[in-house]
Amino acid sequence: MTWACLAVPAVLACVACSGSEATSATQKLLAPLELPAMSAAPELAKPAPPPAEPWAPEEPALSYVFDVDHGIRADRGGKGHFLAPRAHGKHNGIDFLAPVGTPVLATCSGKAKADDRGGYGRVVQLVCQLPSSLAGEGAPYASFFYAHLDKTLVSRGKWVGVKAGQKLGTVGKTGNAKGAAIQPHLHFETIIRRTEADALAERHAGTAPAAAEVADDVIASLRTSCLEPAGFAPKATDLTRERRIDPFVLLTCGAKPKPALAAPGVPALDAAMIPWSQHYAAAGFDVDRGPRMP
Repeated sequence: MTWACLAVPAVLACVACSGSEATSATQKLLAPLELPAMSAAPELAKPAPPPAEPWAPEEPALSYVFDVDHGIRADRGGKGHFLAPRAHGKHNGIDFLAPVGTPVLATCSGKAKADDRGGYGRVVQLVCQLPSSLAGEGAPYASFFYAHLDKTLVSRGKWVGVKAGQKLGTVGKTGNAKGAAIQPHLHFETIIRRTEADALAERHAGTAPAAAEVADDVIASLRTSCLEPAGFAPKATDLTRERRIDPFVLLTCGAKPKPALAAPGVPALDAAMIPWSQHYAAAGFDVDRGPRMP
């Protein structure tokens, strides 16, 4: 007889058994303990991210270009967002959709003049210094360019002083916007130059690679004051094209509240209206309504 003295657990005693029986008993005791199956713990729902803080310009220094807002033009003649494909490369401004005769307004207080400019038709150019709240210390100058106008309401070929919000002209279909496939709109460009003299000399044509740096500086300032705090950016395009910057970004970051987006109420124009939210996104405000002031 072989005595197998089993020290674990206490309920088992030393019993007389054969060698094979002792070995079998020992193996059973040393086998992994089988525990009853346990159901998996329920997965806790992830908390929703906190809502973004509402954002609006602290010191809006600019005015919007319209008292109405019908979004971006896109029709059989082409798309009107910033950097949209064009035969010459990319679109240098934004085509603001609007019926013929809609008043266009000065975005700032500065100097303006009217002109006829080939494919741009009747135009108004407005030059002013950007506020430091938007462009930082030693703020540069902006040349705002209003094209395809029906009427112009400032002096032709001579710079005159204007006030922000002043009526500069009306929307039309002049220049290469005459075609039946193109709906009426305001082509609006913004070029940034270091000095007032450079801005006044702008023709809104061609390239000036050396001038690109100042536009980049303005965008860097806007990132700090607006783009990052508001979570605001274009969805698929750049903010600059050489010395040009996205006009909608500048206006949204620095202008008094724009009107909420609304359909023009004319079937052909309604069909050509693209909402801002198709090309821009923001966490701190509704891009189609614009940032609301506190």
